[in-house]
Amino acid sequence: MKSSIFNFTSSAIILIMLLPACKEVGPNIVLRPNHNAVFDTTFVESPVAIAELKNVVIEDFTGVKCTNCPQGHQIIEVLKAANPNRIIALAMHPKNSLGLPVALPPSYNVNPDLRNDKVQDLFANYFGQTSQPIAAIDRKVFPGETNILIDKGTWTNRANQEIALTTPVNIDLTTSFDSISRELTIVTELHYTQNVTEENKMTIVLVENDIVASQVNGIVVDTFYKHKDVVRDFITDNRGDAVPVPHDAGRVIIKIYKTTLAAAWIPQNMKVVAYVHEYVNSKIVYQGKEVDVE
Repeated sequence: MKSSIFNFTSSAIILIMLLPACKEVGPNIVLRPNHNAVFDTTFVESPVAIAELKNVVIEDFTGVKCTNCPQGHQIIEVLKAANPNRIIALAMHPKNSLGLPVALPPSYNVNPDLRNDKVQDLFANYFGQTSQPIAAIDRKVFPGETNILIDKGTWTNRANQEIALTTPVNIDLTTSFDSISRELTIVTELHYTQNVTEENKMTIVLVENDIVASQVNGIVVDTFYKHKDVVRDFITDNRGDAVPVPHDAGRVIIKIYKTTLAAAWIPQNMKVVAYVHEYVNSKIVYQGKEVDVE
């Protein structure tokens, strides 16, 4: 849900005044060099928050020239329908989307181009893959698998396994959007429900729905294909911003980011997605949340 509390202007003092007096307010933590980060702080709450059920984060590496990618899109839509508000999908279009002999309309190369350099870095360098469609389900290496990115035939089973779990960190996510300046403020609260020893990062992504663009579907080119959950940009570093330690039970970490939406993006069709994950010994996602921009 969105919040009107954080019509954030210039002072972090507003945020601190809103924190209950019984909580221990920690020092500000500098998030630079991320230019979107404007403030964060930490404190310990008591009692410790009750662990939420996991929302499943699906990072679907897809492409408009990928003949089988619409099948992957459909699998995700079925999962979302069966598990309302529990499946978070990110349609990631890397720069090296598969090329095919099927000709796309000339307009594809002009507008809109869904590909993304930051997605390309994740695809080729962070996950080290080249084929599509392929997806990460909570960035977990499942039993019997050798890679984080897995074939679409296994997505449903793996997502259903994850959705029954609880999370060591709850996420509260709120936004405030100025329709005149197009400035978006994002407030994240991380509530650790148990001690976590692994180093953590948080990734925040802007996604847009209902983008009409050409899509190869089998041997057909659908020039009016409606693309869902398209990753438009990363508010954090594309590999995540570090979440400061300690990650002990009862620890709350608040981070505030600001950005300005591109003129071509439609705020009413956009969401903010935040997810917390490991990044040293594994890349596993603990929890994800999404809210509307407007």
